[in-house]
Amino acid sequence: MADRVELAFRLAASRLIPDGTRVLAAVSGGADSVALLHLLRDYARRRGVSIQLAHLDHGLRRGSRSDRRFVEELARRLELPCIADRREVSVLRRKDESPEEAARRVRWGFLNEAATRAGCRCIATGHTLDDQAETILMRLVRGAGATALTGMSESGPGRTVRPLLAIEREALRGYLDRRGLSFREDPTNRNLRFDRNRVRRVVLPLLAESLNPRVARHLVQAARRFREDALHLDSLAETAFEELSRRDRSGRLVLDARRLADLAPAIATRLARLALGRAGSDARRISARHIDGLLDLARGGRGRRLNLPSRIEARRERGRIVMGPEQLGPRGRLS
Repeated sequence: MADRVELAFRLAASRLIPDGTRVLAAVSGGADSVALLHLLRDYARRRGVSIQLAHLDHGLRRGSRSDRRFVEELARRLELPCIADRREVSVLRRKDESPEEAARRVRWGFLNEAATRAGCRCIATGHTLDDQAETILMRLVRGAGATALTGMSESGPGRTVRPLLAIEREALRGYLDRRGLSFREDPTNRNLRFDRNRVRRVVLPLLAESLNPRVARHLVQAARRFREDALHLDSLAETAFEELSRRDRSGRLVLDARRLADLAPAIATRLARLALGRAGSDARRISARHIDGLLDLARGGRGRRLNLPSRIEARRERGRIVMGPEQLGPRGRLS
């Protein structure tokens, strides 16, 4: 008889993974991804789904090679094909990236390549309800907009699906324990130098102990309630953006400053975030400070120029805001 974890997984997988398709399972060797693989394998037998494993060694710590060997041996025991690779994130990291951002970019590049190579329609990841709660808290303290506070979706972007997103990490550990299934522990998950680890090991446990033991689930439930309203407001902001923006001959984004300043705050902040992204700023680096600065520029506040993420700048010029790459003047100085 199926337990609660298996039933929750089946319900999610039935929405996310079409019968008869091929799915790439991203397996790091950790508890969540190993649970994902076993749950997916049991589900696949019933629904004609075929599975391809994928594992990436980021080359960031000692022991990463043994994680790869663990996953490859797991694939052999389960008689599943496995694509494994090693990509040195420290070498591939861009100048404007943190180590975490670089690892994420390299990992997703590998997973998409592996999925294409294996003919997979979906890429299944082991993100859990706890990961979702952590993401929401991190975005909240960074000043993210309401849409970002809805957290990760079960599907997307692209081929990504997250069938564990409604299941707690502790419940998955129980599932593994009951079946005697082994997994790898990543020692970097205990390093409090990383933001997510501090949220996971310090902030959420404190909230659970001090306020509510089910704080993670309540955060996720609250985020779901934001989603419908946020998506509607996003749609209104998209319409307003199309009406008050254009591209000049050099491809820079041009906004009507007066019309932007006159918008309702809920629409204006969304439009500003949208404009920052369309102008070339990395969405992960856009903060409330950048959005407020752009809106202040639209209202004619102090200053005529604003530096933005990804070496983008915004200038106020005769009732317009012009956004594009920073302009270099003589001797390489910003003009």
